[in-house]
Amino acid sequence: MAYIIVVLAVLARFIPHLDNFSPVYGALLFGGAYIAKRHSLWFPLAVLAVSDWVLTRFVYHMHTGWGELVELAAFASIVLIGWSLRGRWSTARFAAAVVAGPTAFYLISNFGVWLGFQMYPATWQGLIACYVAGLPFYGSTLLSAVIFSVALFGAYELYQRRFHAGPEYAADVNR
Repeated sequence: MAYIIVVLAVLARFIPHLDNFSPVYGALLFGGAYIAKRHSLWFPLAVLAVSDWVLTRFVYHMHTGWGELVELAAFASIVLIGWSLRGRWSTARFAAAVVAGPTAFYLISNFGVWLGFQMYPATWQGLIACYVAGLPFYGSTLLSAVIFSVALFGAYELYQRRFHAGPEYAADVNR
């Protein structure tokens, strides 16, 4: 089920949406928490890489480059943060992961823009300017991560409790 959620979230990138407002951020945290650990990194990154290539070549009519590797590293950081939710669930840990994932993405992806696209001077001031310019995108990334993480993790927990609870728990639920 977690694999399907990641694929559907990535496919949602093809539907018109606000910049950086996507279920991908929540789905990557979810995948990090629930996909088998040996598949949780390569699987979502492979699906994202294919979708990036299709979007870049056929939707945006641009060429792919090393910037996609930086973006994949930023996406990978979200999965790795999702690992912190494996078997150690708490509201505080969940809230921290929901904030840390998009924050890591913002820091890594903007550093890549500053480093490789020559849009900003290669100075400390240029790096700061790059991060400041990315703040509106960070806001929508964070908001979407909160909304979709709560929805995905919440729906999954409700599903698990409803259909995979032991007989004693199911009896309590049905009262």
